[in-house]
Amino acid sequence: MKNESMWKIKKIAGSVFVFSLMFLIVISLNKVTLNRTSQGCIQLTDFYNLEEHTVDALFIGSSHVYYSVHTCMLYDDYGIASYLLASPGQPVWMSYYFLEEALKTQSPKLVVFDICTLYQRAADVGAASWPSLISMKPSKTKWNAIRAVNSEGKQLDAIGAFFSFPYYHTRYAELTRQDYSNTKRLRYNGYKPDYTKISKSELERWSNVDQTGFAKIGSITKRTETYLRKLIELCKSKQIRLLFVNAPYANHTLEKQQSYNYIYTIAQEYDVPFTDANYDSRLQIDYAADLFEASHLNYRGSIKYTGYLAQIITEQFDLPDRRNDERYRHWEDISILFQHAEENKRILKSADSLKEYIRAMSGLDQCVMIGYENPGGKAAVYEDGVCIFTGEAGEAYFKHFDLGASDLTIQSSKNAVSVMVDQKEYSYTDQGLNFVVYDKIAKCVIGGAGFDKTKKYMKS
Repeated sequence: MKNESMWKIKKIAGSVFVFSLMFLIVISLNKVTLNRTSQGCIQLTDFYNLEEHTVDALFIGSSHVYYSVHTCMLYDDYGIASYLLASPGQPVWMSYYFLEEALKTQSPKLVVFDICTLYQRAADVGAASWPSLISMKPSKTKWNAIRAVNSEGKQLDAIGAFFSFPYYHTRYAELTRQDYSNTKRLRYNGYKPDYTKISKSELERWSNVDQTGFAKIGSITKRTETYLRKLIELCKSKQIRLLFVNAPYANHTLEKQQSYNYIYTIAQEYDVPFTDANYDSRLQIDYAADLFEASHLNYRGSIKYTGYLAQIITEQFDLPDRRNDERYRHWEDISILFQHAEENKRILKSADSLKEYIRAMSGLDQCVMIGYENPGGKAAVYEDGVCIFTGEAGEAYFKHFDLGASDLTIQSSKNAVSVMVDQKEYSYTDQGLNFVVYDKIAKCVIGGAGFDKTKKYMKS
């Protein structure tokens, strides 16, 4: 009997061990296989990490949102603590369940909903939000979201999607070193700046759209209208103010505009404010300069649009100014990160001569700057303006620097210098001066340039 009891105990202990091991593997897969791009499920993952009941303005919608709304500007200039729960092509039923999930931990005073995708009629539109659905915690809300995606034809295996196993299974082969470190991905409360400009050919395609019939009221699908009304009623039941918006875009079509006209009638029915930035003269969007493609604003356009929205929000909604409030330090930290990772990078890129580049570098703080010459072998490393290493021409040397989140190595042999950050080599010219700038706040290289013997700018 004693041996039998011991055998049962060992069997139970073994089962517990195996179950615990499987649980740890699933948790590890969840962390490692997580899509860390700004268009993936990282927005919801970051949202879960926010201190509860700190988001005052919650923006929901498609890529229109994360390319157009500059969350750091909203905080720096207006003290608005905002977050963007957006995903590519996000249909309204996903917007509804994202809102339902968000309200479990946050109590926003304002929800801003971009209506961009509501004109769509394709049955498979819901599949576009699968990358974001991945990171939603298992709950009744997630189960209902999956059912909503599948309501017009099965697109997801419900059980597998609920636990995200299909995603882990397909993504493990794509893993890179960056998947093991969140510090390599920079996020700004959902905002994703783009610094390019729309091509002339793409802009010309939409420059002479026939707007005959644009004033007529069209329709949206029954499914879309059902979830739109559910979203409105959810905000109403929680006493949350709601604002409908439509960010500027160039690819205007009759189907879109007539659908938006119908949505406007629904907004009027519920007394929800609705602003379409495409038809407001205060904004003055220049498509050639302010878009990076026909549907989306670039960084310059997002600055204009965010200022425009901020004016509406401050005039119509009573949101507190959270600047200098220690509980909202997260938003200040994100703004500092944006300055170092994005603005400082733009400052360096704007320099187009050796003199201007040196001046740009001298204006930066919290940076490690490496300058070296090839051929020759001379090198110098400066940290916050203080020289911490020099390598003389003709010498053989190897130096390693621990930058906290990264590793820097400098090696010289045969009058040639090699500079590597996290095992990636940075070289812009082999016939002159090279500069590499590492930002300690951004935890990455934010710029680099080479100038040949004639001081001609080579690359940045």
